[in-house]
Amino acid sequence: MFRPTFKTLQIVAVTAITSLATHALAQQGSGRRGGFSSMMSAGGMDPDYLLRDLQRFQIALDLTDEQVMLVEQFLRDYDESFREASDASQESVGNSFSSMRGNQDSPEQQRRNELRERSREIRDKLDSAKKLGDEDGMKDLQERLQTELENIREEMNTARTEQWQSPERQAAFEEVALLMQDQLRLKRKMRLEFESDLVIVLTEDQQLLWPPLQRQLIRDRLLPRGRLSGETTDLMSFVDQQDYSDETLTTILPVLSEWDLSVTPALTARDEHMIENQGALMSSMSSLDSASSLDIMKAQGKLAENVRDINSSAIENIVILLPQEEGVAFDSFAKERAYPRIYRPTRTDRAYQAAMELEGLEADILQAINELYVGLQSEMVYANEQLLEATHRWESQERLDRMNRFAERMSGGSSERAESPIQKAEEAKRVIEENYLEQLRMLLTEEQIEALGGLKKREERSSGDWRDRGGEG
Repeated sequence: MFRPTFKTLQIVAVTAITSLATHALAQQGSGRRGGFSSMMSAGGMDPDYLLRDLQRFQIALDLTDEQVMLVEQFLRDYDESFREASDASQESVGNSFSSMRGNQDSPEQQRRNELRERSREIRDKLDSAKKLGDEDGMKDLQERLQTELENIREEMNTARTEQWQSPERQAAFEEVALLMQDQLRLKRKMRLEFESDLVIVLTEDQQLLWPPLQRQLIRDRLLPRGRLSGETTDLMSFVDQQDYSDETLTTILPVLSEWDLSVTPALTARDEHMIENQGALMSSMSSLDSASSLDIMKAQGKLAENVRDINSSAIENIVILLPQEEGVAFDSFAKERAYPRIYRPTRTDRAYQAAMELEGLEADILQAINELYVGLQSEMVYANEQLLEATHRWESQERLDRMNRFAERMSGGSSERAESPIQKAEEAKRVIEENYLEQLRMLLTEEQIEALGGLKKREERSSGDWRDRGGEG
């Protein structure tokens, strides 16, 4: 059975924050994350409470055996009813999405398949023609193939727009919007009924413990749904992973309490905005009314930024309160987990660390590597700060830009991708890393370079490394 640590019990006793008391249980797997269907349904298919939450109720609320039996029954009733409703909704939504795809044997679908196949053939011919270079007739052939490829793309765009705007797809979108709205209303009703039943069986003292636990459960459910960097930060989890003394914990308790009381309503506001506007968002998507959908997503982005900013502010306040050494360590720990694309160790970091461990290095070479590594770390501090600033300022806007480009394509138009300040900051960081990698290569022998994996330049690495965008982790 789960046994809370003394550290955990102290925090609960001093602040009535039950987050740390139940955090270990939450880490057994929340099951609250969702994929595409969860995002489209604004979390309507994800339950607010799970059967395995019983132990958290028991510990945090100090339930008697009789109360445990009652709460378990409440959870079972909730679970059974929710599963039945969500399964029915998911089946209906799935059927509606299937109807959007239409008949795979229809003339329209067959024509789209033919265009895709012809497009692949032309691209293959273009590649072959480019490899032949300046041989006779190759330039004219490339121009003819490129013209044909553009014509095919234009026809495919027209076909895609017609399919998207077809009466069948519009009707399916409207049906999905209604199904999701019904599911969201039912989910809220079931949550309120469960919470009402729970409070009735609690004593007055236990009712005082319920709001902190409720906030923790809300955070467990809503934090993972964040889409922005730093938005999913669980400050309680970060602190619980540190080996802080009781005195240190007492010092930072006010920040934890403030974060608890601030981030939970911010998460709720973010969630409720999406729930309240899900129907309008689906309708605007089906009618290709990009202005309406962008207004909704812009407001949603502001709410997400508010959650992220609350997290960032809390981390900064904890760093200020901690002794200098512990503050620096916590700042590094928190940033690497909140912004892994920016702060996780990079390929260049690992190369230098491995180089300093090479056997047989001459003393002057080792000293030069150490000095270069200090310079690398110094320059990366500034580069990371620039990337973090660009991420905070532009990440939400770039998500809106991607949505707008999608709407443009679906309506038969086109829009140019604007220059990304985030990508520009990432590229500046990559230039620094490549410069220091080149300097490291110049200090090492071919055998030593090979021992470090070759230290290839970025363009020489396999295309599979695209996933390391932003940190080359």
